[in-house]
Amino acid sequence: MQGGDKVRLKANPGRIGILGHETDGPPARQRVLVNFLDGTEEFFLPGALEKVEKKAPGPYELIKQGRYGRTNDLRGAITYYRLSGKLANLIYSMNSTNTDFLAYQFKPVLQFLDSPTNGILIADEVGLGKTIEAGLIWTELRAREDARRLLVVCPAMLCDKWKRELSHRFGVKASIVDAHELLQQLEEVKRQPHHEFALIASLQGIRPPRGWNDEEDPSKAAAARLARLLDESELEEPLLDLVIIDEAHYLRNQDTQTYRLGALLRPVALNMVMLSATPIQMRNRDLFNLVHLLDEDAFPYEQSFDSTLRANAPIVDLRDRVLSSAVTQQDFVSAVTAAQALSWFEDSEQLTYLREKPPSDAELSSPRGRAEVADQLDRVNPLSKVVTRTLKRDVQVNRVERLPVVLKARMSAIEQSFYNQVTAAVQDLCEELDISQGFLLTIPQRQMASSMAAACEGWKARLDTADEQQAFGEAAAELDADMENHARRPGGTLLDKLRAIAQEVGDTKALAANDSKFELLHSHLDEYWRQHPGKKVVLFSFYRATLYYLQRRLARNGVQAVVLHGGMDKQEALDQFERSDGPNILLSSEVAAEGVDLQFSSLLVNYDLPWNPAKIEQRIGRIDRIGQQEEQILIWNLVYEDSIDDRVYTRLLDRLGAFRQALGSMEAVLGEEVRKLAYELLSHKLTPEQMDRRIDSSAVAIENTQRRQIQLESEAANLIAHGEYIQNKVRAADEVGRYIRGEDLLAYVRDFFLRAYPGTRLIAQNDDSLLYRMELATDARVRFAEFIQAQRLQGRTTLLSSSPLLMRFDNRKGKAPPSVEIVSQDHPLVRFVGEQLRLAGSELSYHPVAALELLQIHLPKFQRGAYVYVVMRWSVSGSREIERLEYIVRSLDHDKLLDGNQAEQLVNTAALKGDDWLGAADQIDPDRAATLQDECRTELDERFRYFVEAQRREDADRIRLMVGLLERHLAKKSQQAQEQIQKHELSSNPKRRSLIPAVRGRLQKEMNRVNEKIGQLRLKTDLSPHPSVVSAGVIRIS
Repeated sequence: MQGGDKVRLKANPGRIGILGHETDGPPARQRVLVNFLDGTEEFFLPGALEKVEKKAPGPYELIKQGRYGRTNDLRGAITYYRLSGKLANLIYSMNSTNTDFLAYQFKPVLQFLDSPTNGILIADEVGLGKTIEAGLIWTELRAREDARRLLVVCPAMLCDKWKRELSHRFGVKASIVDAHELLQQLEEVKRQPHHEFALIASLQGIRPPRGWNDEEDPSKAAAARLARLLDESELEEPLLDLVIIDEAHYLRNQDTQTYRLGALLRPVALNMVMLSATPIQMRNRDLFNLVHLLDEDAFPYEQSFDSTLRANAPIVDLRDRVLSSAVTQQDFVSAVTAAQALSWFEDSEQLTYLREKPPSDAELSSPRGRAEVADQLDRVNPLSKVVTRTLKRDVQVNRVERLPVVLKARMSAIEQSFYNQVTAAVQDLCEELDISQGFLLTIPQRQMASSMAAACEGWKARLDTADEQQAFGEAAAELDADMENHARRPGGTLLDKLRAIAQEVGDTKALAANDSKFELLHSHLDEYWRQHPGKKVVLFSFYRATLYYLQRRLARNGVQAVVLHGGMDKQEALDQFERSDGPNILLSSEVAAEGVDLQFSSLLVNYDLPWNPAKIEQRIGRIDRIGQQEEQILIWNLVYEDSIDDRVYTRLLDRLGAFRQALGSMEAVLGEEVRKLAYELLSHKLTPEQMDRRIDSSAVAIENTQRRQIQLESEAANLIAHGEYIQNKVRAADEVGRYIRGEDLLAYVRDFFLRAYPGTRLIAQNDDSLLYRMELATDARVRFAEFIQAQRLQGRTTLLSSSPLLMRFDNRKGKAPPSVEIVSQDHPLVRFVGEQLRLAGSELSYHPVAALELLQIHLPKFQRGAYVYVVMRWSVSGSREIERLEYIVRSLDHDKLLDGNQAEQLVNTAALKGDDWLGAADQIDPDRAATLQDECRTELDERFRYFVEAQRREDADRIRLMVGLLERHLAKKSQQAQEQIQKHELSSNPKRRSLIPAVRGRLQKEMNRVNEKIGQLRLKTDLSPHPSVVSAGVIRIS
């Protein structure tokens, strides 16, 4: 070696520098100066150094020579590629949010990533956490695509919940906006493409008014201007990275303005997620409308649903038979051949391969082989990823038992008299009015069924317009009326009649003093709290008057209650109720029946009885949720004995099991049946026997619907990927650590700065191993500031401020303490390290081989001894960029090959918890270790070849599908433009004719865009595979 040579430390090969001419020490032990690439310099004995050859040796030679790197070389190399955001077999949202790990909640994430439509409908049953699943998808997009603009659209009553959930669980600071504020934000995106935000808007607040696009007299309302901006931006760069639409069933009717809002948002959003507990009914036009919104080209018409289902049916049937171990190789080939007879799959390269090279009988009989074949079949049709549905019965091992009880109050004489007189008067009025007013006449009957004293008190008061509208709205909510079609306020005739009756026969004080229903409730609550002191109770009623009446009555009996209804600060009331020293009972209207988590309570009281099982399920779903700790929940249903409610409960709801199981998934059908039943029972003079026959008739109709629903749910499997296999993949990813941890981030950042900017200091704080005060070296501050400026990340970190916060390396997003800044996988500091490593290339690269030692306590199921490992990065470029890290491990002592998950778990654990194995070169046979490493790599190379071939087949099918969808899209747009041009040409209005060039220009622009995209896809037909070694070496478990 001589001055000017590039050298490295033998003990730490990652430390590379240039040999200087200066020396130090006595002649017998003379040291030479090394100027390291990180800017430091130090004297070393020549024997501690080795010359860096121009052609660096590979892992085989390095292991053979015993030239091992350190633990941080393995750890840094793995973390670098993990943080690229591109690994297909890494779940970036796993354990990175403030949520409990539930494997099924990642099923939508994985299906969304595989979906060619960039959209998904999550139709999970109530209470399984659809909000969390959508948040996980956003977390995944932020890590993979640096997504920056999120819009959540939901019913107004859920806006506050979304804001709280995004902040608490995902660390996202979102703002609630109206139409005008959303318009301003989107206009800013047009001016500043790097503009970022997370916004929440209500469906009611931003849906376009009718006539929003009136060319003669365009509306100036903010929602209309917003709609026009969205419409004009359809062919431009997407304004939004992700749109989440909660309670998406409100968009199911194509004739509503709410649906129009969805149609305007979809073209300007890169990705869309819809959430709804609506069932997967494939013959239901409502569901078609939703998936049509997600991708109108994939599902252009209602029959396209049927064709997709028919095509998928034999594939799904074969998949299920494979999973149940009920198929031989011969059966398999026959089934694949039959599937390819359908035009949908006749050109499928994946099915052709499976037919020509089917799995063996041995593979079809092993659990692992069956799971892999099932996954291959699920990937044949990527459109199967557009809908996902999980049921409670599929994921809850110990399901909560519902115990419904009917509490029947016998009317007092004064109550019976009041009820009869009001009922007779209402029925007389019904005969005088037009039949279309029948819905309004159900209001007083349902108010009395709730609370006679509260109803009488309300009728006696001179209700203003707002109060009248409120009463109407409450009744509409109870009977699930379509508010868009009942927007007018009730006429005054009924209200005047009620006031007159109340004044004439209603004695509010007497009704309260003889309130049989309240006395029944109070006595049962006393007994319940005697047996369960301190337990919280949730009571529902449709009517505010009832809620406030109950609050006053309970207060007189020493029971503290909090009321919650629309227009109130919902979160404040819920926080007050949840406190251990807070009120014992929550008195709520339907505002808490959607989007509220109350699983800390196990008793629900229906003070008035919903007749629609969908409404019942919404209420029960507030406490029967994931996280409910009790094995049983109580449901008390209060009715007046021998009343219509009593009959409906016994002959309809109890017969259907509405309180014991979820029937709410049949919401649309049930709602219509219940509305008809309510009108006939409440607005006609029927005898008790006639009422019973009418109720029985409804029960039979609904039971028939239930049977059809079971069939429809089974057919739905034809459009839903195999959930259990996906969940098993997620569980395996969790077990082997296939996600980013705070410890990974700390080591990644610390190792980098110690090498690249040695003046940087990370000072540990207290006993928290992940909490540090970070002081950047001067050159690091300069480079980091330049990076922040270039990436427009100002305001995302305090590290460059005069008073930076403490840094906690924690990949679980959530609300941080005021004095702490969370460093997660998308933090500017982590992104800066990745960028610096990418730019530095080999100068800051990690040594390709490492030797590590790991205590067996960290992996008790693994045998002690030495192991050889290889980690490779597989990269394939085609219609999609796919990268993955693949692991292989062999035992030096037993020559045993560990399977993929075991190998990954060992290497990842050693990287995170292992120490340097400094004596590895002297303690193992270098030739044998090098040979085993080469055999491991050869095995991975062979696996990579099969992987590339499988990707090529899937890619060819995917490109064929995507080109077909784009061509269909272009044909439709062309037809629409020609129809529009023809309409303008026939117009006598010069202004309309002047629009023709603009229409042609937009069409040409769209044709250019789509044809360019098709050309790009066809260029990607040939895959570009790139395998490379990330790290290799040895691990000793001791």
